[in-house]
Amino acid sequence: MLGRIGTIGLSMALGSLTVFTGCASKETASVSFSYVVEKEKGLPPGMKNIAIMPAKVGETTDPKWSELSTTVIASLINESRAKFGTEVTVTERRDTRAVFEEADLTAAGMSTRKGGSGGELLGTDGYLLSNINVKVEKHVGKQRTLSGLDLAGFGGHHYGGGRVNAETEEVETVTRNMTVQTEFKLIDSANGRVWEHFSPKTYRATDRTTASPIFGSSKTEAELTPQDQIIGALVERGAREFVSMLMPCRIDVDTEVESSGNKNCAEGVRLLRAEAYPAAISAFQAAMADDPNDHRAAYGAGVACEATGQFESGLKYYNKACAGENNRMYAEARDRMKTYGSRIRK
Repeated sequence: MLGRIGTIGLSMALGSLTVFTGCASKETASVSFSYVVEKEKGLPPGMKNIAIMPAKVGETTDPKWSELSTTVIASLINESRAKFGTEVTVTERRDTRAVFEEADLTAAGMSTRKGGSGGELLGTDGYLLSNINVKVEKHVGKQRTLSGLDLAGFGGHHYGGGRVNAETEEVETVTRNMTVQTEFKLIDSANGRVWEHFSPKTYRATDRTTASPIFGSSKTEAELTPQDQIIGALVERGAREFVSMLMPCRIDVDTEVESSGNKNCAEGVRLLRAEAYPAAISAFQAAMADDPNDHRAAYGAGVACEATGQFESGLKYYNKACAGENNRMYAEARDRMKTYGSRIRK
């Protein structure tokens, strides 16, 4: 539906345009870095071979996430072996169920005994089980945006002359809320006991479309980041957190930092783009001196500190950002520092 906004003065028109274009002065930076975290508990003594079983999936979960979970865990273990010297080998048993019935194992040639109970997987010291539950909720909403703008009558006229006519249009927006719950167990096959249990943990992400305020058009779900890509990242996040408890593991951080209206904060983001992290920290500190509640500056300072190994300071700034704004990205960064901060390899 289109609506007509009446004639307005030049000062109001310019003021409106300033509001719409003001965001252009903000700075953004995509920041990526990684570090290695040391194991928390480690593997049982003598465990050299691990069989990774296909993950159990929830009723509404696509079975492909079982395959992804198995692949991600195997990749992380193999990476720890290749890069960090972890003495363990992955023995994948993709066709074996988590419930090990002796007859099935015998038929598959994977049992040390025939026809009896208590057999063991050949060449395997432990097996890793996992559960994956994925839930996706989609919400469709409406947003009003300008569909046309006509400036006329200003040439040669006094202040306030002329007119601005604008039409608005209601467009559709889409929001997807994705929730992934992961659970992992490492079983010691020597005694059948659970060596490590990573209790069910939930990871969430939100993806949404928005329309431009000026001459905007509807953005469809097709323009969102592919759903599988986001879910895959959440599954990997849970798997990486679990594996890091057993062996050295690389942690990858990819984040977006956006400046506030403060010039020092904007400068800090520009310095982040240039990977000039110490200078960026100073700029963000100057922004927070101007406004102690500048949560964007606090988050930027946290990112710069984490990227340069200043993990205690990074946590301090992430906590400050969380206090200033209820933002999932801030909370995830804070939780990451709480989880890994004390175990990061120097």
